[in-house]
Amino acid sequence: MNLLPSENSLHMRFDAFCKKVLTYINYKLLRGEQKRREKECVFSDLEEGVLEQNHYTYDDYPALALWIKLKHIKVFIENEMLYHALLLLPEKRLEIIILSFFGDMTDKKIGEIILMPKSTVQYNRNAALRHMKKIMEVGIPSDEKQKNAE
Repeated sequence: MNLLPSENSLHMRFDAFCKKVLTYINYKLLRGEQKRREKECVFSDLEEGVLEQNHYTYDDYPALALWIKLKHIKVFIENEMLYHALLLLPEKRLEIIILSFFGDMTDKKIGEIILMPKSTVQYNRNAALRHMKKIMEVGIPSDEKQKNAE
């Protein structure tokens, strides 16, 4: 296809215009993506302790407000049977179970916190689990519920 010099010039100018527009759009997209990356981050990339600085909200429903508060940790429990079984445990065993399962701590770390040998922590955790298993299999007698509610 042979073009006249004026048509060729027009064609070349249009081609240059399209290239500039595409370059600008590409630049604008990359800049927008870079700004978004600077503002946003993935939760897993955050340092430990950053989330505790009120960067999130927690929905609290009074009907589901079954929680246990210890010196080291506060735990919300949704399962009512589990909650009552935990409340029937002696204080030390309750603390060991909570720190072990909800605090993801090792027996050694729990022992350092509550000043007990690792083997004693392990024994108490196993005894507490056996006791809770019995309670949850049979169900909680109503007189024990009333005793713990007081």
